[in-house]
Amino acid sequence: MGRAVMNIAMKDFEIGIKTKKFHITMALFIVLSLVMVYNSKRLGMNGELYRTPFQMLFLTGFSNAFNYSIALLGVLLGGTTIAEEIENGTLKLVISRPVYRDEILFGKLVGSLLILGTALSLFYVLTVAFALIFGISVAKEDLIKFLATLPFSMLYGLVFLSLGLLVSTFIRKSRNALVMSIFLFVFFGFLLSIIAGVVAFALAGLPPVPNIPENAANLTEDQLQEMLLKDPAYQAWLTKLTITAERILYISPNYHYQEIIRMIFGGKPKISEIISALAYEGSIVEERPIAESLGLVWGNIVMLSVMSLLSLVVAYAKFIRVDLG
Repeated sequence: MGRAVMNIAMKDFEIGIKTKKFHITMALFIVLSLVMVYNSKRLGMNGELYRTPFQMLFLTGFSNAFNYSIALLGVLLGGTTIAEEIENGTLKLVISRPVYRDEILFGKLVGSLLILGTALSLFYVLTVAFALIFGISVAKEDLIKFLATLPFSMLYGLVFLSLGLLVSTFIRKSRNALVMSIFLFVFFGFLLSIIAGVVAFALAGLPPVPNIPENAANLTEDQLQEMLLKDPAYQAWLTKLTITAERILYISPNYHYQEIIRMIFGGKPKISEIISALAYEGSIVEERPIAESLGLVWGNIVMLSVMSLLSLVVAYAKFIRVDLG
């Protein structure tokens, strides 16, 4: 990597870690880590579904806030990188020096990655520290799986950073670029999930009516729900609904990242196995080496890599030709 790229990267990193945006993000990661671990301790581990504390932490809704935080930080870092400097005129000043445009773009990308890596590293260190402080047992194997997710958290953040950078090269007004970047975050994080759910429900149709026993009136709500979940026809309908939604979500970076994390922590690969485990109160995880887990999600890893690469290529092509006047 050239000296010019590293100089720009380090300059952006030094400026970036002093901004309010970075301080707010760091505070968010610290609070997030604390709340996740505290809630895990307060609620206790469901030993029927999970085998380790970090499995429960990252295979339940607890991890959603973490996923969204990485995406938001990435897209905000990228979304203001170019547009803000064009608007302020500082990019035109940099271009006037003996430095190529591709060096500027890659320098800013590396600088943003350093900021992202700093925030994520702090989150990982604090999560382990808070777990030990709250007396949560952290086994060596659990810790290794947890740390193994870090490179994929970086890759996931890079996807949103690249998307933000792409937006920043096409939209010259920094405020508009920021709004568009946030829209992409909301679309992939929330809107696409809603769309996938609606479409999947429309295609799968209404759930089948189970065989109601004569004493149904004496059953509690939990017993009725258990009876419904164990019904084979209902399980088949739920499997179809979930698979249809997953096919739509295949264009979402969030979906691929969640699948990678789920597999690393030993989540069962097939949806039907998970539904069956939930119905009969079995474990939704299984013992599996990390290498075997990664083999199950190589397609998801490739998809995240392609998404980031594609955005960067288009951003590069646009930035090389952008008029700074």
